[in-house]
Amino acid sequence: MRFKLAMTAALAVITAPIMSMTATAQSSAAAQAIKPLDNDILLEAYKQSISDASHGKYLDATFGMLKRLGVQRIEQIDDPDVVDQWAQVTSCMTGLPTFNPAKGADFKVPAEQVADLRAADAVAAIPEIVRRAKETSIVILDENHLDPRGRAFGLEVARALRPLGYTVLAAEALKRDVEDAASFSRMAKLAADGYPRQASGYYLDDPVFADFIRQSLALGYLPVAYESTRTDYAKDPLEAQGQREQDQADNLIRRAVKQYPGAKILVYVGEHHIAERPIAAEGGKVAMMAERLKRVTGIDPLTIDQAGLSSLPMNRPDTHLYAIAAPKAQGQSMVLMRHGQPLVVGLLAGSVDLQVVHPPTVQAGGRPDWLTIMQRKPVPVPQDLLPASGMRLVQAFLAGEEGDAIPIDQVLVSAGTAAPMLMLPSQPVRYAVQDFAGGTVAGGTDAGGAQAGDGKL
Repeated sequence: MRFKLAMTAALAVITAPIMSMTATAQSSAAAQAIKPLDNDILLEAYKQSISDASHGKYLDATFGMLKRLGVQRIEQIDDPDVVDQWAQVTSCMTGLPTFNPAKGADFKVPAEQVADLRAADAVAAIPEIVRRAKETSIVILDENHLDPRGRAFGLEVARALRPLGYTVLAAEALKRDVEDAASFSRMAKLAADGYPRQASGYYLDDPVFADFIRQSLALGYLPVAYESTRTDYAKDPLEAQGQREQDQADNLIRRAVKQYPGAKILVYVGEHHIAERPIAAEGGKVAMMAERLKRVTGIDPLTIDQAGLSSLPMNRPDTHLYAIAAPKAQGQSMVLMRHGQPLVVGLLAGSVDLQVVHPPTVQAGGRPDWLTIMQRKPVPVPQDLLPASGMRLVQAFLAGEEGDAIPIDQVLVSAGTAAPMLMLPSQPVRYAVQDFAGGTVAGGTDAGGAQAGDGKL
């Protein structure tokens, strides 16, 4: 990362996003002239985009960022951190992982892993997870921060574990507090509200993630925030990573394990933190959060990776692993098996218990088909909310939630093109719009209330 140390101090450690990697996208990227930009300008744009996204200004955080940097297309920026930030917010508007053209492969996959993946069998993921979750009291599921699909699966797992007595949901993305008392108070307020707000956590600006939390709270889960609040990270990257992992483990022990003695805990994390052994693909030098948590508590967690076989992984291998694995997951999410034992390939090979691959996403009404997992149904964008010109973000909010709530769904609509369907629950909603026309962003227009499914204001 170009300015990783500056970002660590200013913003703690934030990781980011990825859409479909197509030949068209790659050739388009190659054809764009990279604009030379000063690091300070890039850093300021990065920070402003984060601020905009955290205040629900999705178009400001994406198209507005391009305007501030004086570029027409994201392919004109070659800083992978800035492009990741743009891509992450874009995914919040599309539900799709968004390709980062400024980034290359992060690690090499050994040939024997590729061969094992090609020969692997698969079993249905949820029953396998439930079977193994009965043997422990901590389940840790990771995500690709750039792919909303994983958050819908997180909700599937939360639903499946609830009958087993799992009652605590600890999420890396939830808002950090230095003091335990402040964190307990914030989490109690979140549980009482029953839904996240703009200040509830950075990655929760994704409507899918927010609804994962919303529906988990409705199931009776108690939320726990545990991310590190440290700002004085060591300058050495490996030492700094170790500090963050230890902080996370310490916070989880105090705020989840000790705060709720005997409780069964689902922990939802970013990809690296799930490793029970140092990650061989990165040199195997740092003990990650899951390993530290296991060492102190004596509890062997069930660790489940879904990030490594994302269609566009955040930590990118030199081999398109998803293309090999996807045919094994037709119709439902699957756990990979080889010779009757779980198979894990890629970044976390040898470091986690299970690896999940999701079926290829199918577009229905311009939207990912997996949104139906979240108990949604397609609803047309109200006719009077379609833009006459330019681009518009049409948002739907649950009618009973406050103005700083996260949308239940949102879609990008361009004038003169067919609008994607909104995917809404069977609850009353209110609409709002944000506009982008010729470089001007205007947002927050409340378009009134409607009952999901009736298409009327």
